[in-house]
Amino acid sequence: MCKRDYKIADFVLDPEFQKWVLSPDAQTKSYWEKYLNENPKKEEDIALAMKLVLNMSRKSFNITPDRIDNTWNNIEKAIDNAAVNEIQRSPVPLNALSTILHFRAKKAEGKRIIPQFYRLVGILAIVFSLAIVANIYFPKEVAPVVEQQVNMIEHYAPPGVKANLTLQDGSKVILNSGSTLKYINNFESHQRILELNGEAYFEVAEDKTRPFSVKTGSVTTTALGTVFLISSYKNEPIDISLLTGKVAVDIDLVEEQSINLTNGEGLQIDLRKESIKNVSFDPDKLLAWTRKTIVFDQVSMFEIKRVLENWYGVKVAFTNRPSADLEISGKFDDQSLRNVLEGLSHSARFNYQLEKDKVTLKFN
Repeated sequence: MCKRDYKIADFVLDPEFQKWVLSPDAQTKSYWEKYLNENPKKEEDIALAMKLVLNMSRKSFNITPDRIDNTWNNIEKAIDNAAVNEIQRSPVPLNALSTILHFRAKKAEGKRIIPQFYRLVGILAIVFSLAIVANIYFPKEVAPVVEQQVNMIEHYAPPGVKANLTLQDGSKVILNSGSTLKYINNFESHQRILELNGEAYFEVAEDKTRPFSVKTGSVTTTALGTVFLISSYKNEPIDISLLTGKVAVDIDLVEEQSINLTNGEGLQIDLRKESIKNVSFDPDKLLAWTRKTIVFDQVSMFEIKRVLENWYGVKVAFTNRPSADLEISGKFDDQSLRNVLEGLSHSARFNYQLEKDKVTLKFN
């Protein structure tokens, strides 16, 4: 479930939310501040969920509901009477409660301007109220929260090598040359999240209780059980091709977008141009690299350079730049580098020099 659809119970059960409330750090503070700014209507739910997490994680005390309500009412009144100075802001503590208070204070900006004296009075009132809440919810006997160390697994297919992987959940992955895949060992109890840099083919083992998500920068592709391929290389558009099943693609550009794909549909996302378009694909060409076959279908020499470097583990250099409108097509089935260069040289009109792991191309 996307966090923007969270209800109070979802916040309470979310491990990241619990960490923010019980043992916050700079990273969790930054994330939830951003979330509040993007989802201001969730502020009341978050405040109540925070109370529940604090109450569940501490010893029980006999405190009357009136006392708790009066305490929070005092805090809210103090916030309503406090203004935030745009030019000089005091450092904001990392605790989750202070983030809520800071967010509420920001909503009051621009409505009224209060003299510095009253601003200080408001801040003192907030601090006093926080001290009361701390005494209620944070007794001295509370044991420190012990954070579990996260064990990450990383697979890297070096140039010239393709890696066939079977993950702990039974999902199968073919990792293309020069690509990296990272994930938490054994995944989490409620989700399977992987980070991809490069290109990979996925056969996802079905598990309806743990969605399977692949992150490529600000794009997340989620499936329960399906077959799809993702290509995400630096300075190139992200290509997502769905062979079977269904996937949801969440894209965080200027605004968050979610696009569902079904059998045979493809999506191309250019993060630099902030463009998204539906594309068609040929499955045989798409999966050719998994069968030791190189297929170029009207691609630029710069993309060919990247493919050759990853495929054969070499460095390719141009002594003069090829024409910007030069597009090359060709198919090479399990061929040597020299044979591929020889075939490309006729259509792309270049001379090549091959020395160990270095290739130099000179265009005519």
